[in-house]
Amino acid sequence: MKKIICAAVIAAAALFTVSCTSLLPSPGGDTVTQATIIPSSSQSATAAETGTLEDPSDDERAATGDFSITGPDGADISYSNGVYTIKTAGEYTLCGKLEGRVEVDCAGGEVTLILNGASITSSDGAPIRFVACADATVKSADETYNTVTDGRTGDASLLEGTDENDDAAIYAGSDLKISGKGTLIVASTYDNGIKSKDDLKIKNVTLKVTAPGCALKGNDSVTVESGSLILISTDSDGVKTANSGTSSKGKQQGTVTISGGTVDIYAAKDGISASYDVCIAPEQSCTVNIFTASYAGQEGTAGELYLIVPKSSYSSKKDYYAYFYNEEGGVWRKFEYETMVYSGRSASYYGLLTNVPKDTSSVSFFVVDQGADPASVVSDPTGGETVNVSMNGYLCNSASSGRISGDWVQLGSGGNSEKTAYSSKGIKAANAISIDGGAVTVQSKDDGIHANADKLESGATGAGSVTVNGGTLTLTAADDGIHADGTLCINGGTVNVLDSHEGLEANIVEINGGSTYVYGGDDGINACKGSSSPLVKITGGYLEVTTPSGDTDGIDSNGSITMTGGFVLVKGGSSSGSVAGSIDVDGSITVTGGTVIALGGICEVPGTGSVNVYGSSSTFGAGTYTIKSGDGTEIASFTLGSQYSSCWIASESLQLGGSYVIEKDGSKFAEWTQSSQQEGYVGRGGFGGGGFGPGGGGPGRR
Repeated sequence: MKKIICAAVIAAAALFTVSCTSLLPSPGGDTVTQATIIPSSSQSATAAETGTLEDPSDDERAATGDFSITGPDGADISYSNGVYTIKTAGEYTLCGKLEGRVEVDCAGGEVTLILNGASITSSDGAPIRFVACADATVKSADETYNTVTDGRTGDASLLEGTDENDDAAIYAGSDLKISGKGTLIVASTYDNGIKSKDDLKIKNVTLKVTAPGCALKGNDSVTVESGSLILISTDSDGVKTANSGTSSKGKQQGTVTISGGTVDIYAAKDGISASYDVCIAPEQSCTVNIFTASYAGQEGTAGELYLIVPKSSYSSKKDYYAYFYNEEGGVWRKFEYETMVYSGRSASYYGLLTNVPKDTSSVSFFVVDQGADPASVVSDPTGGETVNVSMNGYLCNSASSGRISGDWVQLGSGGNSEKTAYSSKGIKAANAISIDGGAVTVQSKDDGIHANADKLESGATGAGSVTVNGGTLTLTAADDGIHADGTLCINGGTVNVLDSHEGLEANIVEINGGSTYVYGGDDGINACKGSSSPLVKITGGYLEVTTPSGDTDGIDSNGSITMTGGFVLVKGGSSSGSVAGSIDVDGSITVTGGTVIALGGICEVPGTGSVNVYGSSSTFGAGTYTIKSGDGTEIASFTLGSQYSSCWIASESLQLGGSYVIEKDGSKFAEWTQSSQQEGYVGRGGFGGGGFGPGGGGPGRR
């Protein structure tokens, strides 16, 4: 589903009127002020309680002795102005403390840097940079403690369009492997933590990365084979790939793979963002914990800011900037296109996005020629206006001599007002996400898991699919628990959506096995419009869906629902059943196998061609219910902790002419004889003859 953003103009003097009924809180409300490696204190969680890793930097050991590099015989190592340069292939051992940089310039050779109690800190470039080599490895020697610190200051975003080979604390212009059985602490105040221009692999190491940019970035791929990883991004994505094409050898690029180890990700934005696929496929076991936005407990920026530019005045040949300043100085931030902004039903504005630096007091907005340096064009960028911390947008009304004037606005979305205005999803991919095992926990201020049908570098459109074959997923999301633009398929494992706006959403939702538990504040499951006819398809497994009372649906299909096996328990939905209820479809419900118990308002029930159906208008309060046939054989049982009005049951076990009883806590609650395909109260058709309450009489018919 495309993101549609609306703007509500607050200032009365605005020249452009924009309105929306759904407003988002300021993104600043989704950040906290204390960076930790566990969820924010509002979650009252500790590392032990959440199953996350202990901070390896608690065991800090200072590097001792002068810095030294030991290499193979005949190695070409030079030193100048604090920079060691290695020009021959081989293994090199680094020890001691260095205020400077280590660079590798060895075209065609394989180079391994073994950190053996090393501390490398730089304030004027990447502390470790592989400028040229065939393969690069940074290895932490067994039982050693090593640190790499990028202490540069400034705005790394201004590097866009320039050479990228200096935008990480550890950078490689080739494939890069981080390995070893020691500890490596990587910290940056500038941009990315660890980055490979090609493939990035992590194995065995105990690793902690803290950076304002991505903690791990591999343009072509990121693979975690094993190890204990704590990955913190205070301003960006935790793990990211950039390319979605194919290599010269025909290899698909852009995949993030986790096949082992324990990975804890705390990200201001997306936890994992893959330009192609995300694959969690443990060879034995793995644990992945992801916390985004305020759940991450990250310091981050003061939020994000949209510049709203009318279509009539926007130019793709111009660049748009903000100059944020306080008493100590200022910084330029460039706006990038993010989305179209709607006023009413039409997209009338361009929404451009940038980060707001912390501790900013005032801001000025400018438009310059494309590619121009704003600092050289604008003689005095000050004299703007106070940053409105309660707003996340600025509406451009006019531009005089390149300076933009306007009004503060608040952006909202058509979905859940609790989610962030920017992407802070747990796991996101442009093509497909597959989870084959492991324990995956996500706490997200956006979607928990999200697969887009994005345009790929090949020109093809991504599948937008999510497939769960095994493992245990525990998801808490401010928006969708799992969202797929295409097909969401659960074949096995356990999926537990603890909280969400919509629990499972896709064009096609398919449940074939496993155990799935969903809580959705709006719809529990939603089959939405897409490239195919919307469909909820259930062939097996256990599915339990809960929604609160109100205008909600337990299962909502904008097309149809088919079921051939499995067990489904729906609890919730509107009590009226007129526009919302336990199960709501625009098409039809067809159940030819398995059992469905739907509690809440009755919208539709399975019709001709389905198994037999029994409906009751009785109120089902808290307690344990057992459905039995006349000979005492148990068909199904379920326990309720809340009260639900109305219920329908469709099951292959309900036979024509058979007698049945529902017991509550061991006492008779209802009984009936199945005299027709639809028996009892089945919603819009009204009541049959009887049999709806404790000790009821004969069968009722629609």
